[in-house]
Amino acid sequence: MKYLFIYATFLVSVYSFYDFIPDDIITFTLIANQEDVLLENITEPTLIKGAYQVNHHKDVIDFSVKTPTGRTIYSKMATNKGNFTVQANEIGLYQIIFNNKKKANQLLTYAVDVVKDKDDKIKSTDIDPLELDIDYIHNGLQELYYDHKFQQIRYESSTLQVKEANKKIYVFTVIETIFIVLVTIWQIWYIKRLYNKRSPLLL
Repeated sequence: MKYLFIYATFLVSVYSFYDFIPDDIITFTLIANQEDVLLENITEPTLIKGAYQVNHHKDVIDFSVKTPTGRTIYSKMATNKGNFTVQANEIGLYQIIFNNKKKANQLLTYAVDVVKDKDDKIKSTDIDPLELDIDYIHNGLQELYYDHKFQQIRYESSTLQVKEANKKIYVFTVIETIFIVLVTIWQIWYIKRLYNKRSPLLL
């Protein structure tokens, strides 16, 4: 459920702010002090568009893109999120590199689109997968909403029960205190009465 929410919010950001429809989008854990590499196979000159986001706003990574010959064509250090567009003229495997130099694991979401041509438009074949993604996100957000409402009802019910229990404990404590005070007064009165009865005999 957590990954679904991350996926949904990041996908909306990609559509809205980065202006491309991703071919693939993944969320994965980047292990501490480790470098992960994703490979993109390019068979003809094209554009590679992508976006990434570390899901905790205080965490950062080093990000770079390398050609099949190992030449760095894009890099950004100590970054939390961003997008990139690179011209892929070389044929072969391009490396998308994520480097986590921190001592803690980091959750990361990445989206990529390999543009078929410079005037790449939304085609009819893109519509169905896009609608499926939207339906999936919509259903997931609805599930999150109703789960939140259920948890809120449970919380309010629990709070009410705690208040009722505290009220009963308070009433019981007051009654118990009054009873103890009355018993104490009666004992004092009884002891005083016995003492007064015995006083003439002692004289």
